[in-house]
Amino acid sequence: MAGDYDLDELYANTYTEQDRLAFETQPISEKKFLIAWTLALFLGPIGAQRYYLGLLPTALLKTALFCAGLVLLAVELTSAGLALLGIVGAWTIIDLFLLLSGTMRDRKDHRLDGYTKYGGICAAITVLALVGMVVVAMIVGTSAGVTGG
Repeated sequence: MAGDYDLDELYANTYTEQDRLAFETQPISEKKFLIAWTLALFLGPIGAQRYYLGLLPTALLKTALFCAGLVLLAVELTSAGLALLGIVGAWTIIDLFLLLSGTMRDRKDHRLDGYTKYGGICAAITVLALVGMVVVAMIVGTSAGVTGG
């Protein structure tokens, strides 16, 4: 059955001129991609980019989960606090990928201004930042294991 299909023909030229025109004629937001990306990268766990884009219900939920995680850590309910902070961390990474793929839009569902210009370089910086965090976490974890901390 698989031999009956020419996969090169099936997947060739899937991004047509009509697709390009449809993308270019979409309304552009007054909200800037670079600002949303910077907020997501540095203040993502509190939902700053969602506040900026006008996505208030999910921004409030994200902030509440982050604060609840911190409170649970403060009252020494470590497992529950770390679980909430883990959820917020995963949500932040998902938000970064949604921004970098052009999927996250403002509350009016308009694409962000500057995405086509800055999306690629911001994606590269994001990958480097995430890899850097993983390397630092591995070094800290290894050091703590060796020193018994």
